[in-house]
Amino acid sequence: MRAKLIAANWKMNGSFALIDEMLKVLSPLVEKTTCEVVICPPDVLLSSMKKAFEGTRIAVGAQNVHSETSGAFTGETSAPLLQECGAQWCIVGHSERRMLFGETDEFIRSKTETLLKHGIRPILCVGETLEQRESGNHEEVVIAQLGKGLSGLAADDQLRCVVAYEPVWAIGTGKTASPEQANSMHRVIRKELESLASPEVADKMQILYGGSVNGENAETLLSQSEIDGALVGGASLKTDAFPQIVRAGS
Repeated sequence: MRAKLIAANWKMNGSFALIDEMLKVLSPLVEKTTCEVVICPPDVLLSSMKKAFEGTRIAVGAQNVHSETSGAFTGETSAPLLQECGAQWCIVGHSERRMLFGETDEFIRSKTETLLKHGIRPILCVGETLEQRESGNHEEVVIAQLGKGLSGLAADDQLRCVVAYEPVWAIGTGKTASPEQANSMHRVIRKELESLASPEVADKMQILYGGSVNGENAETLLSQSEIDGALVGGASLKTDAFPQIVRAGS
């Protein structure tokens, strides 16, 4: 039985005050739940969040990393520095990084390998645009992203990864893939993992859904057979909505 994982992506939002507010509402809740919770704030908040969440079951994650461990990469953050800040997780391949910053599958793969070498668990995002879905090659797109992100990794490393399916057309738009659409793609991903890795890895790996998850739709989405959690954007900044999503994953 795969445990549910609820991951918050604060994107370029949040504050030191929100860390305290979120701790207040989440801390008593996570002690009563079986699901895992991770919050990925902007890098400047990582150390403070790690300190605030010490002793709780709330993990801290990053939103981005560079594939190199040091060097002349102004504005970037390395895996060793994320480690020092207490990051246990890191998002890679988010559609905003792919589309706004031109990140390639090869670059994303190199980030994944760097994170694994430094003991940080990657959350690998895959997903199709509206045009790709409407043209009928959405499964092909997701399978290609998955293969370039995970193939060739040792089985132990693959098991330390989490996949997040995020249909690009449902991110920040208010649109959500129907539970049936989401579950169907999750099933495709799990089937592909059997080929990329093994049936055992495919059975154990958590696959999250991301795309306008909120307090109202979380329970329906998380009740689907192949959905093992959620990567939450806007709702993760709300101290009423995010705990509601965590409860839905319990």
